[in-house]
Order: sequence, then C-alpha cells, then structure tokens
Amino acid sequence: MPTTSKLSMLQVMNEAPKSTVPKIVAPKIEVNEKLTRQVAHLARLELTDSETTTFTSQLGQILKYIEKLQEVPVDGPAGEIEPLTHPFELATPYRPDEVRAAPKVLQCAPEVLEGGYKVPQVL
Repeated sequence: MPTTSKLSMLQVMNEAPKSTVPKIVAPKIEVNEKLTRQVAHLARLELTDSETTTFTSQLGQILKYIEKLQEVPVDGPAGEIEPLTHPFELATPYRPDEVRAAPKVLQCAPEVLEGGYKVPQVL
C-alpha cells in the first residue's frame, strides 16, 4: 500500500464530499421539580428544597438555550461551513539545527564530558 504524506491526506479529506449534519430533534420535556430530583438522583446528588427550585429554573434555561442553538443553520452549500478544528491558525515554527558552543555554566564544572557535566557512575 503506498504511503501518503499528511498534507496529501488533508487534501483528500478536504476534497471529499461534505456530509450534512443531521438535526437532533428532541421531544419537548416539561422541566419541573420532579425531573430535577430525578436527574439529581441519577447523579447521586442530595438536593435541598431551595436547591431543587434553583436548579429547576436553571435546567429550564439551559434547555431553552439548547433549543435556540438547534435553530442555527449548520448545513449549507458544499464548502460554505467547514468544521472548526482549532480557533487559531497554528504553524509549527522550524529552525535550522546548528551546533552551538558549550554554555558558560559548564566552565565552572569540575569535569566535562561530551558537552555536559561528568558525574560519578551510578551502577
């Protein structure tokens, strides 16, 4: 099997037809204290009555926000919306390998061996 470089694999992946992301349609759930207590039980949490009331409203707000996110169009013409792998364009900086002189710290070493400190043999 012939090997391909990473660059050519990325080119192949980018040229592949884009598939549309299926929309997840969740049933409408009534958020009430019973549901909150059930979720807390599954998470092995013990909630007080005031915590249950607070978390019930917060859970309702979270689910409303998720419904709003479902409205965002993520499928469009091919190439219009690309998946995000990283928020910034990153490039690996390369520098040429070059031989450097030994650091000044080695000048005060009692013995130097091959550009490093010579230490007693351990084994």
